[in-house]
Amino acid sequence: MTETGNSKFSKESFKIRHRFEYFLFSSLKRWGQGASENLLRRGALMLDGLLYYCLRICRKIVKINLEFAFPKLSSMERKKIARENYRWFARFCMDVLHMDAWKGRTSEMVYCQNPEILDQALSEKKGVLLISGHFGNWEMIPPALAEKGYKVVMYVGRQTNPLTNQLQNTARAGFGVETIDKGKRATLQMGRALAENKIIAMLVDQNDNKSDLFVNFFGKLASCSKGTAAFHLLRRSPVVLVTCPYVGNRLEINFQHIPFELTGEQEKDTLEVAQKITSALEKVIRQYPEQYFWMHRRWRARPPQDPEPIY
Repeated sequence: MTETGNSKFSKESFKIRHRFEYFLFSSLKRWGQGASENLLRRGALMLDGLLYYCLRICRKIVKINLEFAFPKLSSMERKKIARENYRWFARFCMDVLHMDAWKGRTSEMVYCQNPEILDQALSEKKGVLLISGHFGNWEMIPPALAEKGYKVVMYVGRQTNPLTNQLQNTARAGFGVETIDKGKRATLQMGRALAENKIIAMLVDQNDNKSDLFVNFFGKLASCSKGTAAFHLLRRSPVVLVTCPYVGNRLEINFQHIPFELTGEQEKDTLEVAQKITSALEKVIRQYPEQYFWMHRRWRARPPQDPEPIY
């Protein structure tokens, strides 16, 4: 077969996979929207068992990450956290599928502990950089805030599947949440949003192979994007950490304003902002270690001073 023929075949196969993924995800969302609490609990139990016992998804990665994060704990204590981690993730997945059912009534499920911190940040009229990580139920934060009247814009990574990407963004828009996809226009769009005193919500705890910035995360250097620091240094927009852990049968949103000691030297200040954010998030994760996405290869990129591969 010619190279051109191979290319066409691969492209068509790619589109078929996209359609299948979209059909599967949209079908699960329709099921989740109408599912009862009992059915969702049973679904979470089934998914938990499937991921942990049958497919054994990312169990080795979770084990390695927990060994780095909690070296002083015994292997049994870390194993307990790992087991609870899969239960949390299954519950989170069911809640994402059920999320559309909460339109207009997120306040029944989500409690905001200290919204005055966010209000104070907005009073500066510079917009707010609302940062979080893959912790608790991060997907419920923007919808809950939007339904309280806040102007929220999510900065999201574009999924490889444009169909499911659009499905997710449409669902977010249903709550009143705007989205900005990563791309060439993202910086301009984010700048406009901050100028309009909007809240830009983004996750900042992912491995970034393209970044040369590394921060201390649980005692181990981890790569970090420079985006949040760049916007803060350029516009002096307040930075607020938000987390949303499961506490009993509800979700609790907590805000924390993060101050910085800036020197005027860009490299030092970028590290200062990134490290303060990372340290604040780490402190919250330590309170609920089972509710963090340990399945991610957080320490995949390595700095020159510590080049040894981890995974």
